[in-house]
Amino acid sequence: SRIPADASGRPSATMSDLTADELLKRGDKKMMTTLTRWKPDYEAAAAAYEEAGSKFRAKGRTKDAMLAFEKCAEANGKEDNDWHAAKNFEMCALLAKDCATVDETVSYAQRACEAYVSAGRAQRGAECLGKCAKFMDESAPDASARLLNAAIEMLEDDDKHVYAANYYRDLSVVLMRQEKHAEAAETMVRFGGSCDATGAANAQRKAYLSAVVALLFDGDGVGAQATYTDVCEVPAFVGSEEQRVAYKLLDAYREKADAADIKRVCEASQELTFLEAPFARAAKKLPLPKHDLKAISVKMGGS
Repeated sequence: SRIPADASGRPSATMSDLTADELLKRGDKKMMTTLTRWKPDYEAAAAAYEEAGSKFRAKGRTKDAMLAFEKCAEANGKEDNDWHAAKNFEMCALLAKDCATVDETVSYAQRACEAYVSAGRAQRGAECLGKCAKFMDESAPDASARLLNAAIEMLEDDDKHVYAANYYRDLSVVLMRQEKHAEAAETMVRFGGSCDATGAANAQRKAYLSAVVALLFDGDGVGAQATYTDVCEVPAFVGSEEQRVAYKLLDAYREKADAADIKRVCEASQELTFLEAPFARAAKKLPLPKHDLKAISVKMGGS
């Protein structure tokens, strides 16, 4: 068979024969108009950029690979090929975590999500945000929390509460690690409401007990008591073992204000060990030595 020739009559190289840099230049040329091509060839450009990105990545040139995949995404976008554009931007986010700033990584994740939504795959977009959040849950926890919250909101707005559960758990881990105990408690209360929509009663009860534990760990007995009162109106929580443990904990803080009594309640309550890891660990440490138990008791209305 004959080898394809270019405009000059010379045999044209296939993409596998070209280096990553040559492929990048080919993609750039395909994005431009010429005297004989009045419209950019976005499809050919995207193919060249994608191959360039793969070759850059194989050679460890991560930043160059990221930029190549970004150009590929933009070319696919020009062709209204939103699905492939989304996958390209998601690849950019994966690469960005090792060679770019946090803001750039977040931006790529958001652009990928937007492209997935445009392709009619909003759930995949939310999953992309959640995956990218995991890239930075330790190095950039604030950014990770923003992405997780966005993923949760997207899924719940689409009435897909069941898929939000893992992101609630991931978010609670990030917040507890940052010692943002009040925000972690609020997240668990929200998770409980989400569980109500899916009928996940067991997870709902654990979420509410976790919220109480997080607030007590923060030294906020009044907040823990108020949260307990609010969730006691939820049928799945009323009469449960988790409610019993929460009540005993609050009673020990309010009426006894004694570290030994609080520790006895924690040690005797198996339900606390079944909570998500950050809350189970927090429960084991109750009460914290730095907390003034008598002052907490008085604020809660104890004697």
